[in-house]
Amino acid sequence: MHSIASARAWAARQFRQSGVDAPALASDLLLGFALGRDRVYILAHAAEGVPDAAWRLYGSLVRRHAGGEPLQYLIGEREFFGLDFSVTPAVLIPRPETEILVEAALRLAPGPDMRYADVGTGSGCVAVSVACRLPASSGWATDISGAALEVACANAARHGVLGRVRFIRADLLECFRPGPLFDMILSNPPYVALEDYDTLSSGVRDHEPRGALVGGRDGLDCYRRLAPGAAPRLAPGGRLLLEVGRGQAGRVRRLMEGAGLAAEEAIGDLQGIPRCLVFRKE
Repeated sequence: MHSIASARAWAARQFRQSGVDAPALASDLLLGFALGRDRVYILAHAAEGVPDAAWRLYGSLVRRHAGGEPLQYLIGEREFFGLDFSVTPAVLIPRPETEILVEAALRLAPGPDMRYADVGTGSGCVAVSVACRLPASSGWATDISGAALEVACANAARHGVLGRVRFIRADLLECFRPGPLFDMILSNPPYVALEDYDTLSSGVRDHEPRGALVGGRDGLDCYRRLAPGAAPRLAPGGRLLLEVGRGQAGRVRRLMEGAGLAAEEAIGDLQGIPRCLVFRKE
């Protein structure tokens, strides 16, 4: 029988040979998943044996991850904004950059009872994170993918906010009548340019949903479609918060200003790249 220590060492070698990032962490997380234990247990019980069934599962997971399958899909979870979210290949894996969007939403919220929409919700990480921090808020989350909405609903239920976040299968904002419905609209839309898709890592390109990544020829299709629909659905003084890709901030700002929204703030990531744009309805 393999010990936890020997299993960890074997997997880490496989991952290093395959060029996997953080091989030791990946080996621990997958072994913990196979054993139904957390990483603390794995590190504290190096001499303990790995049962045959868990070893077979672990071996399969290691081979799949070494072949490029994302770790988060294999274990079915991703941490985001201090919460654990279920993820499947139907949704994008939440990124740290998107936490900037949530941080801005909480900082700029007009009150604890904010009414907001999350457009293109995917896993629901944005809508659910806001709802958890603002317990009197009301949210509406849209996505064109029914499979994604199933994941988002499960995450809302997991964190006890399903009654305060309503999930709607719809294309962007088309399901909402024009009118002052929301204090804030949030969106992390598909923004990868078509010509850049093939340059993405194989783990992203081969496993994450293309429709949630590619935003048309130049990556701006969803912003163009959001621009005329956002302002009519915001209350006076309401805000639109958008995640954008590298090099897109100026073009997205012009699109939104052309639709009657005033640019208020551009928030950069740790490298200083603008990632979240804030617009205000005067």
